[in-house]
Amino acid sequence: MILLKTIAKKVHGHLIGKGDMPISGISSIKEAKEGDITLLTHTSFRKYIKDCKASAIILGDDIDFNDIKDKNLITVKNPALAYVEVAKIFNKPRKKEKGVSQLTFVSKDAKVADEVFISPYVYIDNGAVIERGVTIYPFAYIGENTFIGEETTIYPHVTIYDKVKIGKRVIIHGGAVLGSDGFGYVWDGKRHIKIPQLGIVEIEDDVEIGANVTIDRASLGKTIIKKGVKIDNLVQVAHNVSIGDNSIIVAQVGIAGSATIGKNVILAGQVGVRDHITIGDNVKAGGQTGITKDVPENSLISGTPHMPHKDWAKLQGYLKKLPRLFEKMKKIEAKLHLEVEND
Repeated sequence: MILLKTIAKKVHGHLIGKGDMPISGISSIKEAKEGDITLLTHTSFRKYIKDCKASAIILGDDIDFNDIKDKNLITVKNPALAYVEVAKIFNKPRKKEKGVSQLTFVSKDAKVADEVFISPYVYIDNGAVIERGVTIYPFAYIGENTFIGEETTIYPHVTIYDKVKIGKRVIIHGGAVLGSDGFGYVWDGKRHIKIPQLGIVEIEDDVEIGANVTIDRASLGKTIIKKGVKIDNLVQVAHNVSIGDNSIIVAQVGIAGSATIGKNVILAGQVGVRDHITIGDNVKAGGQTGITKDVPENSLISGTPHMPHKDWAKLQGYLKKLPRLFEKMKKIEAKLHLEVEND
């Protein structure tokens, strides 16, 4: 339990109401009960405030709160960042007993630091290096000569093939596969011949990889995910792809081989990226965009094939007008006594 004024101080917010109000938990605005603190992260949730039972609400300082002054409020510049701080107060990570389970297989040639937590039924192959503070949950496979940096967390059923290099504080969610072969074949006139995939995958520090993501090893060289990149669930990253620092890749994105993605790029859900193209820094691509050629930095794009977002929005306006335009054309043709097929 913590006093509301203490929370206000932690989030650098402005307190309106009872600072000595005890707060015992955090909850969503629709499910909060007495003693909870909640957040108004979007104006669309404002309709729930009237019936909200939370003892306090955090909201942005740009939101008009004159009609809810009867509630305990903390106004902040960035509610999402405030949420992160408050969540840390109430969501303490569960304590795990350090060590390696007797039901884990560790190769004699593997190097495992003392301060690790490795669950039963993990397989660690020859030459693998597991550094201090690493957590590995059941049924994970750590391939030969793979390196896993400090404080990295690997959730159940993750498969990490040979020679993958993983940095510090990386989080890899269940079902992800890192280092499988890239999809490379050559046609010899009779059949598809597999191109050997001899490269590696490298994941830099502070990357998060969602559930069931697949990141292929390079044919030669490396597939690289740079510092701070966040990848949502169900994303495919092909061989020799490079993703720049702090980029965001949302669910169901597919990135074809040898594509280069700059820093701070945002690819929304179901974006497709063609092979061997370059996307500049700070590019933002709307959902389901098909990126077919190089994109200059700082672009905002949408549509398939991709185009500037404002052009795409204009086309959507024209599409809505097509039925009315079609009816007009039929009337004009009738006046001109033309024979028209209505299929």
